[in-house]
Amino acid sequence: MNTIFKISVSALLLVITTGTCLAARGITLVSKQQAKEWGIEIRATANGPKEVWVELQFKTEGKFKEFDRVELETSEVSYAPMKEERSSSGSITVRFLAKRAQIDNVTLIVVVGWPENYSGYHLRVKDFVEPEKVR
Repeated sequence: MNTIFKISVSALLLVITTGTCLAARGITLVSKQQAKEWGIEIRATANGPKEVWVELQFKTEGKFKEFDRVELETSEVSYAPMKEERSSSGSITVRFLAKRAQIDNVTLIVVVGWPENYSGYHLRVKDFVEPEKVR
């Protein structure tokens, strides 16, 4: 009797806990070529000899139709949501200031489809910006 009860409780817990996990996110590492094809632009401008402004811009269409937010990830900060600017033409722009030496550790993540088709498009800034060449 005790064994049947334990099996029943275990089966019930298994049924209750299975399903969509909102914490699971599809991850796509975006190459420079893919970014260009998808209309993503990453630009950098100098802010003195030690810092650069980095700007990400894309339209909320195609893969980004269900845009939710942009996150900044570094070796020091796990994830930080960024404030975006929205234009009347449907473009999203986010900016941040970073030390040139830290650019290699920065990833921008475009999050789409929250919460149903939760995906993150990862853009390693070092793949798009060469801080030593930014003037």
